[in-house]
Amino acid sequence: MSNLKAYFKCARDSDIESIIKIMRDGYYKCWDKKFFKSLIKNRNSIIYILENSEGVLGFVAANHSGTECDIIMLMVDIKKRRSGFGSMLIQNILLLFKDRGITNVYLEVAQNNIAAIRLYEKYGFKRIHIRKSYYKFGDTMIDAGLYAMVNI
Repeated sequence: MSNLKAYFKCARDSDIESIIKIMRDGYYKCWDKKFFKSLIKNRNSIIYILENSEGVLGFVAANHSGTECDIIMLMVDIKKRRSGFGSMLIQNILLLFKDRGITNVYLEVAQNNIAAIRLYEKYGFKRIHIRKSYYKFGDTMIDAGLYAMVNI
C-alpha cells in the first residue's frame, strides 16, 4: 500500500503535465493542455489534485452552477489505484462542495467500471438513470450510469 499521506489542493498550470500523464496512462482518451488550462481559469470549474512527495496521485475536475455541480472526471494514477486515494479525492471534494454551498452533485460513469461505481456508492451516490450505449471503447458500446448525491 502506498503512503497515504497526501495533500488535496487546487491545481495550477504547473500540474497540468502530471494530470495529462495520469489521464493518458489510465483512460481511453485524454483531454489536452488547453482544456485543463481553461478549467483552471474558469470560475465555474473546479480542478483539484491529490499529491504527496512522489508527485500528483490523482485529480478531480468539476463544473458548477449555483448549488449544483457535475463531476466531469475523477482519476487516480493507474499505479496508485486501490490504495485509498480515490476515497481521499471523493471525501475532500465533497467537503469543498459543502463549503461552497453546493448541495447537489452529479456524475456519469461507464457501467463496466465496477471499482468506480463501488467508490461512488460507498460515499452515497445513487444511480438515477442509465444512458444506453453512451461510451464507445473501440467497437464496443458501453452504457453510462448517471449518479446523483442530493442535499449533501
